[in-house]
Amino acid sequence: MLATGAGVIASGTHPAAVEGDSRFTDNPRYDAIRQWLGDAGATPVCALHIHIGMPDPETAIRVFNGLRRHLPLLEAIGANSPFRHSRDTGLASARALTLRAWPRAGVPRAFGDFEDFERSTARLTHVAEVPDYTFHWWKVRPHPRLGTVEIRALDTQASPRHTAAVAAAVHALARYEADAEPGEEPPVEILDEASFRAAREGVRATLPDEHDALRPVAELLQEAITRLRAAAGEVRCEAQLESLNELLSDGGGAGLQRAAHAGGGVPALLELLVARACDAAAS
Repeated sequence: MLATGAGVIASGTHPAAVEGDSRFTDNPRYDAIRQWLGDAGATPVCALHIHIGMPDPETAIRVFNGLRRHLPLLEAIGANSPFRHSRDTGLASARALTLRAWPRAGVPRAFGDFEDFERSTARLTHVAEVPDYTFHWWKVRPHPRLGTVEIRALDTQASPRHTAAVAAAVHALARYEADAEPGEEPPVEILDEASFRAAREGVRATLPDEHDALRPVAELLQEAITRLRAAAGEVRCEAQLESLNELLSDGGGAGLQRAAHAGGGVPALLELLVARACDAAAS
């Protein structure tokens, strides 16, 4: 790649791309998306989508509801897009704030069962005048067509180790929530505020716990790792789960990007991201 003068980077936003330079894929689906989004599609964003296979529809709903409760913590550790248009946005995830301009891109309510999901999805599909539920760009959603629950809320990760750590957290959470007693479902407005806090500060955020007490991400993450160790063992990702501590000490992807920028501006930042992507390709 580098011999051609081109490189691949992994980030929730391109740190230096000029607004309007992005192009939509030339097919009917993306032609329609371009028309719907208008100027909201002018800045490209890149997400890490994680799918977890489900044994049956009701387990999918239990896991969906469980992951929904943990979305802000996952978004905080996954924040990796502080720069856009060659400037520091002041956010850990500019991508997350960009997506707020998209329709059907937030956090849906909890669902009582699979039939509840089907009814709600059919109603929204009709009102939105879209072909099917795959045009509901929620941060987390059941995906019956693939037999999975899909997390869509996280930035593309700069480091393969960060990617493995975040994916391990999601899979261990899914395994844990598949059999756990359902917890209290936080209302949409609380999750929305918590997600904003996660996007703004990343791993340095304070987030509401189940009692709405604001607590540091580092504290909440250590509790989650302890709670999830057995589930991580079942899905064979114990080492990757423990490496969340390394991600935390790096300051997350946003911390890595800002450290590189502080040492040499945008050129040093892009050099770091290309190097991390090459590491990923070689691993």
